[in-house]
Amino acid sequence: MGKAINVGGAPAAPGRPDNAIELARALGDSAKLPTKQLTDTPALIAQEQDMLVKCESAIENLRFAFWAAGKALQVVRDARLYRAQFETFEEYTQARWDITPQYAGKLIRTWRVAEALFQARPGGGLETIVSTKLGYGHAWALVPLVEEHSVQAAVYLYLGLVKVKGSSVTAALVQGAVEALPKAAAGQKGKTEDAVIAYLASLEDGTRSTPASDPAKAVRALSKAAKTFDTGTVQAALAHDPKRARNAVKSLIEVLSSVSGVKVTFLESEPDAEDPELEGGATDATDGTEGSPEGEAAAA
Repeated sequence: MGKAINVGGAPAAPGRPDNAIELARALGDSAKLPTKQLTDTPALIAQEQDMLVKCESAIENLRFAFWAAGKALQVVRDARLYRAQFETFEEYTQARWDITPQYAGKLIRTWRVAEALFQARPGGGLETIVSTKLGYGHAWALVPLVEEHSVQAAVYLYLGLVKVKGSSVTAALVQGAVEALPKAAAGQKGKTEDAVIAYLASLEDGTRSTPASDPAKAVRALSKAAKTFDTGTVQAALAHDPKRARNAVKSLIEVLSSVSGVKVTFLESEPDAEDPELEGGATDATDGTEGSPEGEAAAA
């Protein structure tokens, strides 16, 4: 067993192994892993307590891994440490680690805010909540705020959420708070905390604004969609779940066509065996279908 691991404020436990391989091995032989409760007592016996420490160490290692990986990838990229064997950083991440350049980029964009939060000392028990709740999903939801304003702005917002919601903070809640934060409040602790409280209150009373009622949010939503739904993303979605992906694409096309004033007709083409009514293929007025100033989408 290796020395205790204490990652950025995370609780340390005696005898935690030093690396992921040892973490897995510490759980014991695969043929001897327990398959049922060892005792009928509510309290864990010593053997179970030891087993729980080892299991949670392995899980915790996964939760913190994105921070270390993102930081390491940035060092390799910026210092061009890959150059002895690879021409580009993208080639290095793909060939050496089987990580796509896109995912490597996300890890790099995420680690700074994670490190800042793990090293923060907010007091009042918040540090413990951060160390047990913050993971990749939470950190990634903060990236837009980091890139538009600063790491500190993201730290203030996350700590503000934790202060009110405690361990019930979710990635969706973080994303919503980021989107709702007024620009004038970003980077200012007091104003950010007030904005967080107002956002949470709006969720409770149902007054939270939507993109349709907030032009600024509508613009941001469209910009985000334009960046997200490229050809590769749509093709990947179609390969993963053709039925849901095609229905989603159809709905999106219908909305865009109604706004642009172009009538779209959906033609049947090789429907899925599981859903004979699934429609595919779309043509617009420039491809020979009827034009319509009202922009109504017709399904064949």
